[in-house]
Amino acid sequence: MGYFSKKTVYITGAASGIGLETAKQLIKQGSNLVLFDVQALDEVVSTLQAMNKHDASIASYDLDVTDADMTTKQIAAAASDLSPDILMHFVGITGPWTFDDMSQEQFERVMTINLFGTRNVLAAVRPFLSHGKQVMVTASMFSFTGSYGYSSYSTSKFAIWGMMQSISFEWKPLGIDITVFAPPTIDTPLTQSEVGVMSKAGVGMKKLAGELKIEDAVKSMLKGVENREFLVVPGVMANLIRLQLRFFPVKWVNWIGNTAVALSMKK
Repeated sequence: MGYFSKKTVYITGAASGIGLETAKQLIKQGSNLVLFDVQALDEVVSTLQAMNKHDASIASYDLDVTDADMTTKQIAAAASDLSPDILMHFVGITGPWTFDDMSQEQFERVMTINLFGTRNVLAAVRPFLSHGKQVMVTASMFSFTGSYGYSSYSTSKFAIWGMMQSISFEWKPLGIDITVFAPPTIDTPLTQSEVGVMSKAGVGMKKLAGELKIEDAVKSMLKGVENREFLVVPGVMANLIRLQLRFFPVKWVNWIGNTAVALSMKK
């Protein structure tokens, strides 16, 4: 049996996108799944049950991660039935607006869901984590580099990267391992919502890191969790950019970005 067989995995954002794909891949491996989402999960549970060849447990809970009290109560309720071995947190929204076009309300919503929502989930699950347990939080390639039209999104993801590094220093001595999943663009409802909203310059910069199929991205993430890696960056282009950010001067990195923006605006 595989690494995830019989492990209980909590998945937030399980109704669609990467969370749903992760649930599909894990049910095939015999994981017990506890699903959370603000969207209805009835159809997702039915789909997963049809794939459930290992008689694994599947439970679902309504969850709005921006509500700290609700998050605490729902995760505690889930843990009273099945305590988590692994938390996988996928809830997040995009923010494909330039700074000049973005309202305060839009900026705050991105921060509230992406950053404070992540904090709320981690705080709620912490009482149920002990030695050997794991946490996987979704960040982004834009945790390390800004991009045209992503001032809100990058701010939230930069903050998540810093928060998870800090928490890792605190929890690692307790035997709780953290994985940060930082993918480039993946074809999901999240990125599809940017179509017609994000400017050509923003689209051009995003293309620098390439685009991954959702199935491949999730496989890379699961392998990283299995190996208890702290950082998982899937994709060749994304890793090249990550190395470039580490070893090249900032002015060189910015030149590439500014060039990509200029070329995109000419099209």
